[in-house]
Amino acid sequence: MPQHEGKTRRGFLISALSAALGAVSAAAARAQHALETEGKLTTKGQILRTEVSLGDPPREPLDTMIHFRRSDDNRERAITHQVLSLSHEEKGSHSYPWTVYAHLGTHHEVGDACVLCSRLHKYGPGWSSGLHSEVFNHNRAVSIGVNVEMGNDYTGKEPTQIIGVNVQAVGPLPADHGIQIHDGNGRFRKGLGIEGSCDVAIELRGKHRVGLDMGGCQLRLGDGGEIALDGKGEVLMRYRESSVEFLRGGRVCARIPLASEDGES
Repeated sequence: MPQHEGKTRRGFLISALSAALGAVSAAAARAQHALETEGKLTTKGQILRTEVSLGDPPREPLDTMIHFRRSDDNRERAITHQVLSLSHEEKGSHSYPWTVYAHLGTHHEVGDACVLCSRLHKYGPGWSSGLHSEVFNHNRAVSIGVNVEMGNDYTGKEPTQIIGVNVQAVGPLPADHGIQIHDGNGRFRKGLGIEGSCDVAIELRGKHRVGLDMGGCQLRLGDGGEIALDGKGEVLMRYRESSVEFLRGGRVCARIPLASEDGES
């Protein structure tokens, strides 16, 4: 090998290695700069301990690692008072921002598991809510106040119930509504929407004096929609081809023709 060719190749390798080391150094510098600027936490105020109290609120029997307690006696201008506040803003277009994340893995057999517990004791006449969610939609696609996703992969034979939302009256006096949907400053186009292919879309169990109170509103089935008149669904009534039909065992047993607007049946 000619001597000048060996020097040329060695020089090329040295240049390539220097460029690679320079790129690594530059990347490390950028990462360090991002850590020191964009990713740097800003802290101020006093150092918090595992228990912090403002005032002397009642102490509940909680087995908790961190406990914040606050007691107020505000009689001036009404303002909000928080025990814990989290402010989160995401301006990126590719993200899954979760302001609060709580995870619980449990194998307990005695007791009740709860990822998030909300308890409210209302002593005054002011508006109160155990859990409040506000959503202000400013763009396309989906906005949901509360989203519940249920998964079930239990294949055993023991009785099991998987319930998305459970509302229970604990008394001792009656409550007014289990679920109430009403107009505020706006309104809903549909108060309750049920999609999919349920075996039973709405089930009424128990003893109710009135099963469904329409308040003078229509009960609309659509052409061919049936009303079962017995418990097994064998005796049916429906509207079809300008007639009200009665069916039994899947066969029409009676038909009442309805006159048209011009008087013809």
